[in-house]
Amino acid sequence: MTAEPRDVAVAYFDAWRSKRFDDLRMLLSDGTFSYSGPLAEIDNADECRDTLARLGGVMTGLVVERSFVSDADVVTFFTVHTSVAPPNKVANWLHVEDGRITSIRAVYDAREMASI
Repeated sequence: MTAEPRDVAVAYFDAWRSKRFDDLRMLLSDGTFSYSGPLAEIDNADECRDTLARLGGVMTGLVVERSFVSDADVVTFFTVHTSVAPPNKVANWLHVEDGRITSIRAVYDAREMASI
């Protein structure tokens, strides 16, 4: 797969927003993969997909505010809306290699999300 990092990020957020978690999983690297955020440290793509699918169960919206691309990195600022917590603003850094996401770093206020 040889997609541009921007295109991979757009596809990732589109799949997440529409709760197509199998499509989202296809964008994550089968090899080296990591997720780092306030509520989890994950080292495999399947677990990341499952975690996002659980969030998808209460997610009522995902609004991308702005994305910035630098070589293989895409930083996106977005807001997650859920049925169980106030809207949460997130800064998300994706690293893309060979058209697949190899790492995700997320920064957000986890206080309201900890119960999800």
